[in-house]
Amino acid sequence: MGENGQSGLLAPALLLLLLFTAGILASTRSPRHADIKARTKLVEIFLLGIACQCAHAIEEFVGGLHVRYPVLLGLSPLSAETFVGFNVFWLGIWSLAAYGVLRGVTIAYFPVWFFGLAMCLNGIIHPLLAVWAGGYFPGLVTSPVAGIVGFLSTRRLLHLTGARSNLE
Repeated sequence: MGENGQSGLLAPALLLLLLFTAGILASTRSPRHADIKARTKLVEIFLLGIACQCAHAIEEFVGGLHVRYPVLLGLSPLSAETFVGFNVFWLGIWSLAAYGVLRGVTIAYFPVWFFGLAMCLNGIIHPLLAVWAGGYFPGLVTSPVAGIVGFLSTRRLLHLTGARSNLE
């Protein structure tokens, strides 16, 4: 595996942990409120969050996160194409998930869980990275909004879902 491949796997290690956690939450919690009004409230917050993530990803890209973050970890930088491709891929998945939640598709909650957890992490990790780097770190400006939207999304998910019974 080339250096870019190693950075592509190791740099987002926290995201992989969140993806695993989202999988556990999605498989152990199911929607309690099947009405469209409750699902729409979640999707409204989620779509606002997707817009915030777009701004956050732009700040990260313009600030060179794909270069600075892996180097901070002792890894080689990610290519711009890899960084942009990763973000576009998830924006597409999240957009489809919003539609799925509105339609009542249970599996659509998995990427929404991942989104909420990842946005919460953004709100925490970027200020810590700025402290670690000794100054501004790409994503710092938009990270508080990302964290708040992540918290609101996760809270709404917890309200909308409940522990799956053994009978399901």
